[in-house]
Formats: sequence, C-alpha cells, structure tokens
Amino acid sequence: MACDVIVVGEGVAGLACAGELAAAGLKVATFEADFLGGLVTNVNELTRFERAGGMSGIDYAGTLALANRKAGVHSISEAIDAICPLESGFEVATASGKHAARFIVLASGARLKRLGIPGEDALEGRGVSWCADCDAPLFTDADTIIAGCGQWAVQDALLLARDCATVHMMCGGAAPDATPDALARLAAEPKIHVHADTTVVEVLGNDSGMTGARVRGPAGGESKIAATGLFVMTGLEANSGIAPAGAQRDPDGRIIVNEDTGTAVPGLWAIGQVRAGFGGWLEDALTDAKRAAAAIRACAAQ
Repeated sequence: MACDVIVVGEGVAGLACAGELAAAGLKVATFEADFLGGLVTNVNELTRFERAGGMSGIDYAGTLALANRKAGVHSISEAIDAICPLESGFEVATASGKHAARFIVLASGARLKRLGIPGEDALEGRGVSWCADCDAPLFTDADTIIAGCGQWAVQDALLLARDCATVHMMCGGAAPDATPDALARLAAEPKIHVHADTTVVEVLGNDSGMTGARVRGPAGGESKIAATGLFVMTGLEANSGIAPAGAQRDPDGRIIVNEDTGTAVPGLWAIGQVRAGFGGWLEDALTDAKRAAAAIRACAAQ
C-alpha cells in the first residue's frame, strides 16, 4: 500500500492528526498493534477535558476513530517493525509486507513503567495493577499501596480513596508533585498516607494473591506494609524503538522535536507521549496533532 501519510499509533494524538490530514485531502493510513486509544482507555471519565463531555477515554477515542473512518482514513491492526527512510519518502515493514508513504507521523505513545522488583510479575493481576480506574472496585474496603507520587499517582490515590480502607502512597521524593488542586485534595483525604522518600522493593504474596509489600524508607531501613493491592504509577517509557536511527532522543528515549513536532529526520514527525517535552494532557495531544498536520500539509503542497 502506498499513501501520503502513515500515522504510527491510534492514541488520541495519532487519531486526531490522521483526521486533520484526511480532512485536507491527503491519503492517510494509521497502524496500531495493540488497542485503540492508548493509555487514555484507562480513564473512565475525562473530567479535565471539557470537549469530551464526560465520556470515558475509550469512548472518546472511538469517536475520533469513527470520524476518521468516515473521512477515508485506513486503519490497519498491525505492528510496524521498522521505518526506513528512502531518497524520497519512507518504507515501513510489517509482518504482512511493506508500505510506502511520503511522510510519517510517529504517535506510538508510551507504556507504564514496571518496578522491576521481586514479586511484581508473579502477582500481576492478583494484586499488582497499572490501572486504578479499571481495578479500584476490586479493592473495596481493602488496604492498598501506590508506587509513585506524580500527577497520575495522586489522581489514582484520590480515586482509590473512594473505595479503599487505606491508600499508602510511596513517594520516592520528598513530596508528591501534582497540580495545586490535586495536592489540596490529597492533603484533605484522611485515607491517604504519604510516605516520603520511600520506595517499594518487593511485593509479597501467596497462592491467594498479594498480602503486602516490603518498602525502604529514607534512612535505608526496610519494613513491611500489609496490603492486597499495589498500583504502579512511577512514570512512562516512550515507545520510540522503531524510530529511525537519525531521530534524536533525549536521555529517557523520547524523540526530540522542533516547534512543529518535526524530527531530525526529514519527513518524520513525532507527537504525543513519544516525544520529548510533551505536556501529558489531552489538550497537548490535540495541539501536537494540529501542529504536525499543518506542517505536513505545507510540505505536501510544495
């Protein structure tokens, strides 16, 4: 298949960019190996995003995908294994063959980090989770732990506090880092206990599931906390592995872009969570989509 633009990823940024480009009359294909929507599908209600009208993340992504289908965007459920720059345009390789495009938009997003500690893998799905919106009801009146203290971790702690008996937030730094409103709500919630300079070093459990965690405090001493749930919210890792070698990356592997989200590889743009400096909100994803689409339209017109 040959087209004007291939968008890698069907998260909000990728879907929105594909829609903008299709509306401009370009032939566009999107590729997604996993599931529509990316990380936004973990959110049951998009309360901070007015234009979603209270929809869930998956419903909002579905709305974008439906509009794209009507606009003629080709959605392909397949992983892209490699992106190869050519003298003019690109060739991408998948398990079923090769596809050509004049331009590429890398919107492959990011994945939630794992702790890489004993017990994490063995107890995944039996106490260890990466989605509070999905799994909070399973822990009604239970003692839980959150690993992390960024914006997402704070939001998830507040969500868990609705149902759980206690929420222990293991903050690797001196204090949680979130918006003032979220921090004020966190401080006012008696069920949430913030443990500064403390990290989870082992997940404990048995055949029935998770029973607790071993944590390391600020002085280096270790102790056990009884809990049946651990929610890991320690950040994201960019899905940037398929970007061509010429695409510059920051120390965390995110793709470095200019103000139009263009990369060091001519014809390649990177938007959303995969790029360095991304703001993290849905509004930021839509802004990236518009900037990339505008730049591509200008290049296509030359």
